[in-house]
Amino acid sequence: MALLLLAFLSIVAIFIYRLYFHPLARYPGPWYMKVSPLYDFYIGVRERRHLHFLYLHEKYGPMVRYSPNSLAFNEPQAFRDIYGFKRNFRKADATTVGASSDPDAQSTFSEPLTEKAMKKRRILSQGFSESALRDAEEFMIEKIDILCKQLISPSTEKAKDMSLWLNYLAYDIMGEVVFSKSFDMLTNPSLRYVLDLIDSMVFSTLLGGIVPWIYRSGLINVLFPRLLRTRTKFIAYVAGVVQNRIAAEATPAAGRRRDFFHHLLNAKDAETGKPLPIASLFSEGVLLVVGGSDTSSTGMAATLFYLLKYPECMSNLRQELDSKFNSVDEIKSGVKLTSCVYLRACVDEALRMAPPGPGVLPRTALKGGETVNGEYIPEGIDVAVGWWALAYNEKYFPEPETFRPERYLTNDGSTDDNDITSAKGCYWAFSMGPRKCPGIKMAYQEIYLTIARLVYLFDMHLERPEEMEKNFELLDHFNVKKSGPTVSFTLRPGREL
Repeated sequence: MALLLLAFLSIVAIFIYRLYFHPLARYPGPWYMKVSPLYDFYIGVRERRHLHFLYLHEKYGPMVRYSPNSLAFNEPQAFRDIYGFKRNFRKADATTVGASSDPDAQSTFSEPLTEKAMKKRRILSQGFSESALRDAEEFMIEKIDILCKQLISPSTEKAKDMSLWLNYLAYDIMGEVVFSKSFDMLTNPSLRYVLDLIDSMVFSTLLGGIVPWIYRSGLINVLFPRLLRTRTKFIAYVAGVVQNRIAAEATPAAGRRRDFFHHLLNAKDAETGKPLPIASLFSEGVLLVVGGSDTSSTGMAATLFYLLKYPECMSNLRQELDSKFNSVDEIKSGVKLTSCVYLRACVDEALRMAPPGPGVLPRTALKGGETVNGEYIPEGIDVAVGWWALAYNEKYFPEPETFRPERYLTNDGSTDDNDITSAKGCYWAFSMGPRKCPGIKMAYQEIYLTIARLVYLFDMHLERPEEMEKNFELLDHFNVKKSGPTVSFTLRPGREL
């Protein structure tokens, strides 16, 4: 009994400290989130964490305490202060715990310290060079052509969930550019189960990051045994892919492609001068395939969804493409595609309304603290900006629930110049600063090519019009889980594959 009383009094003392004496005590937020991270964990389990941050900001203002040691901001300046260059932060445990199967072999994404991450990033940057992107386009177009044929093939279902099919496309492309071997999800259903494994692995990372001790203690495996099983299965699958790629590198072959893994296998550890260990190769391989695929597929699915929801936007884009290209084979990177400003605006607006990482990516203040949006942040405090919350902030995006590509067009005459400046300078779908997505150019390249070719080639019919009654819905799994739009396709008159 005495021990129970002592435990109870200890909990009460902790709650009192966190409510009244903690360095963040003065900041607004629900009292139950100030004293414990468990409610945030509960929201995470419900897969609606991105929406909850928007709700918190609408109720409590631009600064919200959402966990005992954490603040969320909803201002563009805070975004710059947290994620920009030369900031005194490291990645918080919430984004690194569980992000790698080996804590001693963090990937470029999960490495807490920016200096170390930048050394890893220099290796990856070789795969994102201009010459590498030109080489990758051949495989992008090859896979997009396969997708287009599958969309009208009588051997496939008529009504297609385009979130799924664009996932297949994105993973097939990343398989080619990372491992020189497609996963063939577009044509072979046998590997499509991997998508569920990936989703479970990423979701477990999100939940483990919200309450790190649940992950470190193994309790998350007890609470969610299915996540453990699927994570283990995915790790085994990727390990096999990596081993096969390593074996292929050891086999002489004329004209071997310089894919991402070629650069990783020939890189040297910045500290030891030795080749990267197997665990590091595995971590980077997972990062490239999962991160590169999910970002692109979400951007493509969201753009297609909103073009179908807003027929006038579909018509405007089709007119632009028809005026620029005489055949589908002309749709490739170059001056003509770059001049498609309405295409770019549609993609940017879709990425705002459906950010590939809709939640928060916290940073922890290092020794000496830092200033965010005019607020001093002491050492050890976590700060973040919610991507979804900022994207739907009416202060910077009037009518945030409405798809308006014109937000990004300076010469269309229908948008106020202040709104254009706000849209271009207040939101960053791929982050910014030293942790900005290194594959941003490749992601845009893939999205532009795919959307342009689909709109140019096909008439599209909504098979489930009720999907358009709401906006494109996402589930926050750290990345996103998505579905729709459900569409059937027919070639436009005069078009051929």
